[in-house]
Amino acid sequence: MKITFWGAARQVTGSMHLLELPSGTRVLIDCGLDYEKRKEFEERNANFPFDPKSIDLLILTHAHIDHSGNVPNLVRQGFNGKIVGTEPTLELSDFLLHDSLNIQRMEMAAKQKTIWKNSGKKFNKGKMPKVQTLYTKKHITEMLDQSVCLPYNVDYQYSDELTLSLHEAGHILGAASVRFSIKHNNKTTVVGFTGDLGNANSKLVPNPVPMKNLNYLISESTYGGRKHQSDSRNAEDAMLEEIIDTCVTRGGKLVIPAFSVGRTQAIIFTIHQLYRAGRLPEIPIFTDSPLAIKSTKVYQHNVEFLNEEAVEFQQKHGSLFDFPLLQVIEDEKESELLSVMNTPCVIISAAGMVEGGRIQMHVRNNVGFSENTILIAGFCAEGTLGHRLLSGQDFVEINRKPRPVHAKIKRTDVFSAHPDHQQMVTYFEESNPKGDLKNIFLVHGDETQMGILANDVKHTQVTLPEKGQSFELN
Repeated sequence: MKITFWGAARQVTGSMHLLELPSGTRVLIDCGLDYEKRKEFEERNANFPFDPKSIDLLILTHAHIDHSGNVPNLVRQGFNGKIVGTEPTLELSDFLLHDSLNIQRMEMAAKQKTIWKNSGKKFNKGKMPKVQTLYTKKHITEMLDQSVCLPYNVDYQYSDELTLSLHEAGHILGAASVRFSIKHNNKTTVVGFTGDLGNANSKLVPNPVPMKNLNYLISESTYGGRKHQSDSRNAEDAMLEEIIDTCVTRGGKLVIPAFSVGRTQAIIFTIHQLYRAGRLPEIPIFTDSPLAIKSTKVYQHNVEFLNEEAVEFQQKHGSLFDFPLLQVIEDEKESELLSVMNTPCVIISAAGMVEGGRIQMHVRNNVGFSENTILIAGFCAEGTLGHRLLSGQDFVEINRKPRPVHAKIKRTDVFSAHPDHQQMVTYFEESNPKGDLKNIFLVHGDETQMGILANDVKHTQVTLPEKGQSFELN
């Protein structure tokens, strides 16, 4: 039996791991887009290091594009096996993949336009040039047709050799860890994949549940070597403090860049809790992201996948997210009107790293005024606008123009969707109660931070695989 790490090896994006069983069955765990080197996007994602037709089974741990985004391309190139995931994961994937496809079209059209201009060709305004994307809408539909929904904690016997089960991972709605039980020569080997795990006590999603009695574990390590500065249980107080400081004390706008799936829902739910408790000032709250609006509806009708706090709130108030002060912005023209609104308000918009989406317009329109706050609610990769704002620059370039930074730039990790260093160490300990765990393979993280995490793991070997590296699992 062999595991090969084809993605998210010593980096965060592009999760893709190939498990080859003794019988020859080939199982792919996740098939995400690799965004590590943006200029090499097509080169890094267009082709696979294996024949897609040779894959028998695909497990999708959750819907985020760095885990699901290249599945339709796999289908386009001949994969016709089963795809297994939770019901919310498959539902969210539909929206996220169509959104990703639209982004590909826009980016490749812009690239094509530049090529045309440099070659002296004319470009007709309003007419998008023909571009080649990784996949089409047809391939998303085919992917979903090949998909099977599996509940948590239910054994799915794929064959006499292989039984698998999905377990709560936290992170976002429907996210799962997967446990494989492989029988061969009167022996059973158990292999676990964490997928992306959630932060302890997160809003909406349950805490991650460690898988037991494993022989091997492949684990994410996003926040290895890092400690969260805020406890998620204090999310309401932290949110209220920011709203009062910006909107009441200084009479400004609180602009919150947030990922459309997971982060936006947690923030709106927290503000809703403040409203129902009578603690929220009478100011308008705007959510401005088409994808977030669609995703929020998926959260609302999958309450049974959420934590006890969310279920109890739903039973008491009838909705997780709807309350009188919340205004949902669907139309782009309505979004633009927020720029001329002079009254204090909260604007929650995508994307989380302030790269693309409507959030850039909101930051551009508000970053120059000292009464406003830009509150970064998650990790921002180096080179992104969010990272540049956090670095303390006096001017930032937005839409090719330098903009003065007079607004307060703040960061909070109270809504973090990943466990920190100590939570990961605890997870590993709880996954190995009998000492049967032979090796932990760390993926989905920065190489330096992985090393720090590996040094703190006791009682088992830890390996940091390189891309394309294979290991025999005995």
